Amino acid sequence: MAPPRPISSREAVESRLPELLLGPNRTQSSAMHRVIYVGPLHRWQNFEANVRASMPARWSSAVIDYSLQSRDIRREEVYIADETGLQGRFEQAVGQVLGAVFRAEAVNIRFADFKAAGTGYSKTPDVSLVSNTAPIALKAVGELKVPWVDDHDLVQRYSKESTWRSTIGQVVEYMIDQKVPYGFHSTYYHTVFLRQVQVHGVWRVECSPIVNNRNTGVSVKQCFWHLASLAAAGQPVQNPTPKRQLIVRG
Repeated sequence: MAPPRPISSREAVESRLPELLLGPNRTQSSAMHRVIYVGPLHRWQNFEANVRASMPARWSSAVIDYSLQSRDIRREEVYIADETGLQGRFEQAVGQVLGAVFRAEAVNIRFADFKAAGTGYSKTPDVSLVSNTAPIALKAVGELKVPWVDDHDLVQRYSKESTWRSTIGQVVEYMIDQKVPYGFHSTYYHTVFLRQVQVHGVWRVECSPIVNNRNTGVSVKQCFWHLASLAAAGQPVQNPTPKRQLIVRG
């Protein structure tokens, strides 16, 4: 039997997410909320170039995992049929892997259930990133939608601004309410990354291009590395614009 092959931080970050194992009896209803972001909206310029530039010039030499040629434990073996299942697979494929990378590379952040942030917020984002040391601080929030429901198709929704504003409205509302500068919306196979930035005295939301898990440019995990690195150093957003001028119910 061939010996286990060591996996480095760099390889883990550059690799694609494993294919989901879709089960029978999947939910078919749309989970899109009727929340629309109506504030300033722009593209996150040079996003992929910035992702590449954020990769460490020298990665840690630590081994974070091993791969067996005869049996790859990372291959999906769990059926998913709804959003709760997707959350579990996302945290395994993204949160668990990048958590090991963050530890090896000494980045003070980790993925977490939102409740772990302890903010007392009445809503519950699907995913959060928090500081890794006490006191725990919320750094970013994320929203997940299952990829097989047509109404969740990010590529299709991205083509029309009014539809796109309703797509990102839910997670942007979380970002505004919690004053966090970074967020994301993902169907696992497609992900968009978001940030609140102040340009010439005006706060606005910027969106990355849609990142495909099969992307030959930058990987989804490289993008999450970049977002997490920014979020780890991020400070609470101080946008004085009333929320009613930024978020409406559709």
